Amino acid sequence: MSENQELQEEEYMALEAIYGPEAIKKEKGQHEGDSDSYVVTINLDDDQDEQDVRSPRILVLRFFFPPTYPSQDPPVYEVSSVYCGTHRVDDTILKKIDNEFQALFQPGEVILFEWINWLREFLESEIEKPDDNDALVKQFELQTFEEREPKNKVEEEEEEDYNVKKENRTNDVSVAAPPIYTSPEPIVDRKSVFKAHVAEVHEPEQVRAVVLKLLEDKKVAKATHNIMAYRIVNANGGIIQDNDDDGESAAGGRLGHMLQLADVKNAVVVVSRWYGGIQLGADRFKHINNCARNALEDCGFIKQNNNKSNTKGKRSKK
Repeated sequence: MSENQELQEEEYMALEAIYGPEAIKKEKGQHEGDSDSYVVTINLDDDQDEQDVRSPRILVLRFFFPPTYPSQDPPVYEVSSVYCGTHRVDDTILKKIDNEFQALFQPGEVILFEWINWLREFLESEIEKPDDNDALVKQFELQTFEEREPKNKVEEEEEEDYNVKKENRTNDVSVAAPPIYTSPEPIVDRKSVFKAHVAEVHEPEQVRAVVLKLLEDKKVAKATHNIMAYRIVNANGGIIQDNDDDGESAAGGRLGHMLQLADVKNAVVVVSRWYGGIQLGADRFKHINNCARNALEDCGFIKQNNNKSNTKGKRSKK
């Protein structure tokens, strides 16, 4: 074994002792003659319960030791992760990493420990820590409102009553509900959760069909409020519009006013709010309108601009 190979092996054993086998793993080459690789996982949120972190800030790298490392050349590496948390690992970040790695390397000295330490500090400064609401969002998304324990007689009767009402509502609609878009990311503030649903409609009966379709989802049906507003262009070019507070006083009117200002046409938006126990004051109206606007932009009813108040994800239809 050459001196470089001895130093490489010693470095790997030292790093494994420092960071643990989960953070650095040695992988044999797939084919004869291929060099081994070293997979390093940097987890910026390793001090938190992984179930409480919606988008963990993890970066995975793969290192290869050339025969001339460390006497002459640095390790060869590749960044395997496309995202670290919700932040894309773009060319700017990759260039900063590469420049610093090259600057830190000194021929004759092992370097992985310094690289990993610097990279962790760099990522901490570049990648924002997940919002404290992430755990609540995750809990909200996993919640199904379905009982996991065997139901007692009262619960069974309530379930039967709910199913009867659901069937009656469905039979009372003369048109089928159009496809419904639901915003992928809720707005969360002080434990209250807001989520918007949007559909294209051309007659008031479709609006009713959309609302009833949404209420078939027990999660939506059990929301504290389902605020609704719509605007439809009729055959004569006039506007048919209406709104519903669903107990959130003045919220429907404000939502409808936003649709007017944005000149939304042939669309209905329903914002579900699950109250978290803390009063939000006027902020609740801001969240209702922002949540609705984001979903309407997702669907093309409002032209997107650069003043977005909330990051959107991919579409998800019911």
